[in-house]
Parts: sequence; C-alpha cells; structure tokens
Amino acid sequence: MTKILVLYHSVRDIGKHESCYKKIGDFSDGSFAVIVRSISGKGATVSFNDKEIPLEEGMILGKNAILSTNSSLVEVSDSDENIYRLWNDSQLCIEMTVKGLTIVYFGKVHYEPSNLVKIAAHHKYRTSCWTSKSTTITIEALAPDLDIYYSYDSPIEVFEYDECGKRFSLFTLDAFQYCIVQYKDGKIKSRYSVIEQNEISESDIRRLYETYKMPFNWGYSVAEINSKEKFI
Repeated sequence: MTKILVLYHSVRDIGKHESCYKKIGDFSDGSFAVIVRSISGKGATVSFNDKEIPLEEGMILGKNAILSTNSSLVEVSDSDENIYRLWNDSQLCIEMTVKGLTIVYFGKVHYEPSNLVKIAAHHKYRTSCWTSKSTTITIEALAPDLDIYYSYDSPIEVFEYDECGKRFSLFTLDAFQYCIVQYKDGKIKSRYSVIEQNEISESDIRRLYETYKMPFNWGYSVAEINSKEKFI
C-alpha cells in the first residue's frame, strides 16, 4: 500500500505521492504524458531507451516511450482527458515535433476529444498530417503509404507544416466523410496526394461505431458503463 506523505522532508520526497504509478519515458522537461486506461487482449508493449517491457494498465508514458499494441486494443488518455483508442498493430509516442511536444501515432487510431474543456492544440498521424484536438476522428493505415481519414458529426481540417514551420491545409472533411491520402518522400508540400474523398457509406459508419465506439472493445464492464453519465 502506498504511504501518504504529509510534508516534504527533502527533494527525495518529490513524486513519492505518485509511487503507485509506473512511469516510463522522459519526464525531465516537464512534458505532458498519457496514461494507459485499458488493455484488451495480450501482447501490448512499451519501449524506452532500447528496453521493451509489457504494457500495463495505469502506466504513465512520457516523451520517447513507444507504445505498441501488437495484438491488443489499447486506450490511453492525455493530461486533458482526450482519448486515443489504438487497434491491433498500432503505435503511439510523445515526440518533439515542429510544434513542440505532440502525441504522434500510427496504425488504426480513433480520437475522442475531452468533454471537459475545448483544446486549441493538435495531434499528428506519423506518416500523414495534423488534426485539431477539438473534433472526433478515426484514421486507419490502408498500406505503408496510404491512409484513410473518417470524420463523424463535425467537419474537420487536416493540415501540415512546411520546412519553415508554416501551416498549410491539405483537405477538409464535412460531417461523415472520408478521405484517402497517399504519402511519398520528398518536400513536405509535395508529400501528400488526395486519392479519393466522398461520403461515408452507411455500412462503414456502422463499422466505425461498432469498432471504435463499442465500450466492450476497450475494457469496460457493464457496471463501469452504467456509472458513466456519457460513455465517450
């Protein structure tokens, strides 16, 4: 059982009140973190400084800790309670980017914004582009150089930054649309090609909700779901 500390006696006491958490990653610069909320299935790992260990629920991951789901489904939340749901064979890492420390991910990832506050920040898909933290989105890798973006009930802009840090728009999705984007090496403004953009079919909307919105996929019991005012 964790001992509750009342007073700091020295700098060695700093952080002891959170000794119940296993922290993996670089926290030296005060970077934000993510916490592992649920794991469904086996095989998920986290690697840091070339050391790989099994991922556990309740772990706090800092900068440069690489989460790999492998055959598991993993849900994490950031310090603003934004939710990231990672399907099989997906990854997530907090990286130093052109816009500072940012959550970067790859594979099949569903993002749900916090319902507590409005966030004026962004997150990034590793081979593609940036999106706002204020809107729900699902991104799936179709191939190493091909990604598909799905919007839900709100429009969303997908954008990138050039070599000088200047933002430019790639495309905008209206509600319940998808866009397939191809990636290639080269100058940033010529890396991406929009292959197809259209309305999401009814069957795909059903698949997205059943895959990424269904709470039982993400480690929630009936009691936990009933205790929530709104399941995200």
